[in-house]
Amino acid sequence: MTDISKHSVVLLSAGIGRRLGKLGISKPKCLLKFKKTTLLEEIVITLQKRKVKEISIILGYKSKMIINKLKKFKKIKFNFIKITNYKKNGHGCSWHAFKDIWSINRRPILLMHTDIIFDPLYLDNIIKSKKKNIIGIHSNKKKFKEKSFLIQVDNNNQIKNINYKSKIKNPVAEVIGINKISSFTAENIFAFMDKYLVKNNKRLSWEIVISKYIKKTHDSLFILKNQNFFWRNINFESDFLFIKKL
Repeated sequence: MTDISKHSVVLLSAGIGRRLGKLGISKPKCLLKFKKTTLLEEIVITLQKRKVKEISIILGYKSKMIINKLKKFKKIKFNFIKITNYKKNGHGCSWHAFKDIWSINRRPILLMHTDIIFDPLYLDNIIKSKKKNIIGIHSNKKKFKEKSFLIQVDNNNQIKNINYKSKIKNPVAEVIGINKISSFTAENIFAFMDKYLVKNNKRLSWEIVISKYIKKTHDSLFILKNQNFFWRNINFESDFLFIKKL
């Protein structure tokens, strides 16, 4: 089994699931039921099997519900990072909120969304890869969603641009919300965010922020080829109904 114990693991769980309607208002998206548990618990179980001992989690909307749900994981230390600006700001700010905790040990980062279900092969392949900076992707073009974040790369699979489908030419992959970032690049990203996340930029998703970072610094972030395993991002009620049938 893949070992992720040397990574700083951070989960993004602050937002409101407005596009889910009543489902997203009653509870955080990550607490939607999947099988006999929730999306969040499934992710924590997957991480626990890979020797994680400590997890930082960015909280905002109905944070107490999430904290209570995680009390049963006695062998994991949780750092709960509560933010108050989750209604106005994007999860670029959620990533930035992890800076102080990360600065204590400055380890490579494993950053994940918690409103997804996925084949663990995505995670394992990312961790095992010799590439130090990887944005996790799904590469089946037939399944790209209109409102998802897509990626443009060069011939070496180095990322050139991340944006919505309507704003990007010749995308090769869709962002899934599982990312590995080296300590060196993490420090540079946080320094970039310190200056970039002001005024309207605070509303941006981390995908756009990272794309701006790449264009400014020319840092090397990559994708892995042939990542076509099962994965679903729960944004709409139709997504939730789909996973309930699994």
